Amino acid sequence: MKKNYTIWIGLPAFNEEKAIEDVLKSIKKLKLKNTKILIFNDGSKDKTVINSKKYKHEINLKIMDNKKNQGLGVAVYSIMNFFRKKAQNNDKLVLIDCDNTHDPNQISDMIKKTEKKSNFVVIASRFQKKSVVKNVPFLRIILSYLAFITFNIIFKTKGVRDFTCGYRMFDKLAINNFFNIVGPRYKPTSGFEMQLEIILKLRQINTLFFEIPIFLDYKKKPTESKMKIAKTIFNYLKLIFSRI
Repeated sequence: MKKNYTIWIGLPAFNEEKAIEDVLKSIKKLKLKNTKILIFNDGSKDKTVINSKKYKHEINLKIMDNKKNQGLGVAVYSIMNFFRKKAQNNDKLVLIDCDNTHDPNQISDMIKKTEKKSNFVVIASRFQKKSVVKNVPFLRIILSYLAFITFNIIFKTKGVRDFTCGYRMFDKLAINNFFNIVGPRYKPTSGFEMQLEIILKLRQINTLFFEIPIFLDYKKKPTESKMKIAKTIFNYLKLIFSRI
């Protein structure tokens, strides 16, 4: 694979005025040659966009300002679609949660994991040895382990243990393949279940899946989680039954 590529960093954001600046500061410090940051503002009512714009002259930053909140799934899909249209063939897309719980320094580990590989997804996994997961609310821990057990039984996929973590890297071929599979009339799911949906689509065409241990610290998160537990469980169950 050519070494001359750009790392696109996609940030789905909804009311993250307190976290967005810390996230952008961390990305700014990365020792990567070519980076582009793509923020999808999902109808935020706070100063998420205003605080993001402070960095437009310091980093290569593009803001997609969606006035209506449509959910994480739509945000992720929109970022992937923008990357598909604008990125070069050897570029890579990294999706990172915009709440400051993910460490952008792990992008280097993802790059090392996939040297000379193509058509791949790398997941920062909570279920790999040496993963560090701290200060996560109890209900989120329970939900994560229930998802881990359920999805590894029903949708067992080589290389995947963590089906739901949103910290991922894709190469351009994997992104192109995803859109070829779903077609132009596809409507993404709106919630967190989109993370599972992407894996289920991409595994149809022998995509290579890899994982690295994640460093996840909820103490760095300045706001409450946007996840609604009951609704998320319902949406996952709905997706499961539609795929069985």
